[in-house]
Amino acid sequence: MAGLLRDARFGLRLLLKSPSFSAVAVLTLAVGISATTTVFSVVHAVFLAPLPYREPDRLVMVFTRMDGARFLSDAGDYARWKGHAAAFEDLQAWTLRSVNLAVDERPAHVEAGVATPGLLALIGLGHPLALGRDFLAEEGTVGREQVAILSHRLWQERFGGDRRIVGRAIRIDGKPHTVVGVLGEGAADRHQARLWMPLAPTPEQLGAEVPDLRHYVAGRLRSGLTVEQAHASMDALTRRLAEAAPARAKGRTASVEPVRNSLLAGDTKTAIRLLFGAVALVLLIACANVANLHLARATARRRELALRTSLGASRSALVRQLLTESLLLALAGGGLGIVLALPLLRTFVALLPAGALPVEADVRLSVPVLLFTLAVCVLCALLFGCAPAWRASRVDANDALKAAAPSLDPGRDRLRRALVIGECALALTLLAAGGLVVRGLVELARVDLGFRTERLLTFSLPVPEERLAGTERIVAFYREMAGRLESIPGVQSVSISATLPMHAFGFAVMTFDVVGAPAEDPSQRRRARLNVASPGYFATFGIPLARGRPLGEQDRAGAFPAAVVNEAFVEEFLPHGDPLEQRLAMKQLLPGGELGPLVEWRVVGVSRDVRNADPRSRPVPEITLPFAQNPWPAATVALRTAGDPGSVPPSAAAAIRALDPDLPMADLRTMAQVVAGTTADDRLNGALFGGFALVALLLAAGGVYGVLSFVVAQRTREIGLRMALGAGRGRILRDVVREGMGAALLGTALGSVGAWLAARTLRGLVYGAGIMDLGLFVVVALILLAAALLACAVPARRAAAVDPMAALRQE
Repeated sequence: MAGLLRDARFGLRLLLKSPSFSAVAVLTLAVGISATTTVFSVVHAVFLAPLPYREPDRLVMVFTRMDGARFLSDAGDYARWKGHAAAFEDLQAWTLRSVNLAVDERPAHVEAGVATPGLLALIGLGHPLALGRDFLAEEGTVGREQVAILSHRLWQERFGGDRRIVGRAIRIDGKPHTVVGVLGEGAADRHQARLWMPLAPTPEQLGAEVPDLRHYVAGRLRSGLTVEQAHASMDALTRRLAEAAPARAKGRTASVEPVRNSLLAGDTKTAIRLLFGAVALVLLIACANVANLHLARATARRRELALRTSLGASRSALVRQLLTESLLLALAGGGLGIVLALPLLRTFVALLPAGALPVEADVRLSVPVLLFTLAVCVLCALLFGCAPAWRASRVDANDALKAAAPSLDPGRDRLRRALVIGECALALTLLAAGGLVVRGLVELARVDLGFRTERLLTFSLPVPEERLAGTERIVAFYREMAGRLESIPGVQSVSISATLPMHAFGFAVMTFDVVGAPAEDPSQRRRARLNVASPGYFATFGIPLARGRPLGEQDRAGAFPAAVVNEAFVEEFLPHGDPLEQRLAMKQLLPGGELGPLVEWRVVGVSRDVRNADPRSRPVPEITLPFAQNPWPAATVALRTAGDPGSVPPSAAAAIRALDPDLPMADLRTMAQVVAGTTADDRLNGALFGGFALVALLLAAGGVYGVLSFVVAQRTREIGLRMALGAGRGRILRDVVREGMGAALLGTALGSVGAWLAARTLRGLVYGAGIMDLGLFVVVALILLAAALLACAVPARRAAAVDPMAALRQE
């Protein structure tokens, strides 16, 4: 230990005597370590940190499986599992539902968790409660469920932290609910649900012939049981249930999974892993850069090391001294990296799209993250310190003390050249990945969405079904609302519809037959996406018609049923004949989701295709029916304005409150924001991969520049001698540039393999990725070579400007 402390003090003095070298090395390492620490903070929070639940290792999710696919479970499945699942200490179910919360004449649209009594105790989310109590068992029955538990955040934001809230009645979806408790501050506030209500399934839901797959089911394993054993137990249970009720349970099994597996979608997991791989490459480039600087610096210290060797220093002592200096640099770079990671992490989390990370993820610089950073510092010290230390320890004392000038031959130092080649190869890999992501963004921006997005304001009206019972009331309500909205100054047109373009889940998928040409197999009936819209729908969104007419005022209730289909529908189902002469046999969808009688709908128009999910998706067959003939209580509204749509919401909210004071405007966004939301992940990936590629490019160029600058400075006497013997400035310039560009060209050649692997790895995650086309590869390669050429230019000009006489007089 005394020797290490002595080496540390000596190394610190040497580093302080070389402030330029130390500053460049520390800053280079700080860039790589800060990026690595930031991304690992996300990795740790999502994949490694303990979940904020009671005994999370015993918590599992139970899903229904049919035909190999995983679904949420219905009330009937849960009720049967609850009474017979021996592998679990407890099973509880919940779902999420959007509700209207009215507080002091301020309606709000919030997410509510609807859970069986006992869920909060099962997962430990609600214990201890800040106020009140948990749900009682009897409150999970029909007629007793009009109670609610508020999240701590909602209690503070909407009720001002009033401690008298317990026992107070609040209105949820127009019905009074009694507040019985408030969740404690902490993990519960990160949950999507802002309040909780009891789940009370009706007898119809429990015995439904057609499964209603809508509940999450969580369970706690019995002590000593594994997930695999619980899965086998549930398999046996589902087989017994299938024997007891074969009609309902046919083809259905259960799947038991650790709760962590259900927190993130597969694409998000892949994206996080790829980002961590990208920052690892940046860190490797930084380490190679610093290693190169160390090698160049070791050349300048040959006399010092030779003198220490001649005075009795062992080779191991020299290696230990040099590694100690490397560790000091790494620790300094790590400290600065942590300082840089603080704002970088806040920025990264702020840029993440809503819902990109699970609510359980607490992304911060925790103790495990800081320990990881310390480990990274030690690893960096070994990565960039071992080779220079080993090479420097092999110094020949006699040659070094004679101060023989090194040659300008680029093959003299293969290790230093190999590090530059590696830097360029890794930089090209990241440049290719960034280029693929940016190209995908450009291609997405060029996709024809099929409608106009400018000056378009959208919002939804979450009207409870029981509020507008009856088709006449629904039609009258929205007709009056449309009239009020159209009277707002600046509003050009109004559209009322069940769903909007760019909403991935849409409204409904319906089966139908073409009259006169039914499906040969009744079980294989045709299916299409369904929407119901007011007469202003196509004009408001600027959706052109290819044939026929749009829906109009003549398509009122009681008129002949009309339908507008899109081009994808015609191409798939009506390829022959005139589509305007066709009729579709389809059941009417009644408010509440029930199917009415079979109706023949006449095709009156064919609209252009619209990208209804996101710019990536292909248009799918779609049928649009008149809203007046198929009224739906919870509709969406679109307003096309003459100017800035941001000035319209206050007037629109006042118009809606005049009709229903408890009805909020939910999901208020411009259509441009809606479209931007569908590509938020792509833009974030573009910013991150593009940023990492830029950092890698700067580090690689900095590595070439730093090494050549140091080499030129160390070989000034040799350059002067060559010039005195007749070598021209142009020759010297070419030699220096050739040394740097030779390494860059070899790195580019090796990096082509990395570019190909990057394209393969990003397939499915980035739009258009999968193939590294020649044009994009040439562009990123030229960018790298141009940066390397610029990095070579300054040292080369400095070498060419050496005064031969001044150089020869140095010693």
